[in-house]
Amino acid sequence: MNALAGIRNAGSLVIADTADFDDIARFKPSEGTTNPSLLYQAAQLPQYSNILDETVKFARHLDGTLTNSQRLDRAVEYLAVEFGSKIYELTGGISTEADVTYSFNVQATIDAALRILKLYEERNVPKSAVRIKISATWEGIQAARILEHKHGVSVLITIVFGLSQAIAAAEAGVTCIAPYVGRIGDWYRANGGFLQPKGLDVGVSRVKDMQNYIRKHGYRTKVMAASFRNPEQAVALAGVDFLTIAPGILLRLEEMSSDVEPQLTIESGIT
Repeated sequence: MNALAGIRNAGSLVIADTADFDDIARFKPSEGTTNPSLLYQAAQLPQYSNILDETVKFARHLDGTLTNSQRLDRAVEYLAVEFGSKIYELTGGISTEADVTYSFNVQATIDAALRILKLYEERNVPKSAVRIKISATWEGIQAARILEHKHGVSVLITIVFGLSQAIAAAEAGVTCIAPYVGRIGDWYRANGGFLQPKGLDVGVSRVKDMQNYIRKHGYRTKVMAASFRNPEQAVALAGVDFLTIAPGILLRLEEMSSDVEPQLTIESGIT
């Protein structure tokens, strides 16, 4: 058995961290995701030039009272939904990001989320299949609380670095959080504290703490580990609710012949 299959057998759902349809079809993830960097990479590929052309056409027909900045924001939302709709067809689920420039504005974040959902609705993508990704600021979490409880929107709080953010999001009742394994480790590596006393990667250790805490206290929130630097980090988090992994690391996991033991279980969250 390869390591990718082992991770799945450990109970983790795998998400492809890409907007490239070929990669998504190749790895058959349980859902897909979009963010500005993934969209930028995909939009450079010639096979997706038609999507870019449609987005430009959409932007040209927007309300003339919008500022250039607003028109650009709407165009990016449209582009994300164009890619997201195709990803949904391949996977059955899609996460799409509200622009990070709204991260410190509760109402602007809510408005962006509802615009994105409206675009998906026009493409017959059900609300239940869409997660709205929102940054883990105080304002972002408040917007998520409102979207979840008043609008029935599934929210993924992203760019999570610490347990306090994870707890705040779980208390707000969000559907999912995305802690950044690699970026946490990068920070500790840059600041001379890369290894924990037990020799664990700090990014992996922090995500384990978040997953165990959330399970121990019975929150509905799921953990979607993200931002992996190597396949070993993913193996070390086998059993986390979700892992969103770039194609290059997914390929390396497929090539690894390894017995994968669950590292996170219901029991590990109780102790």
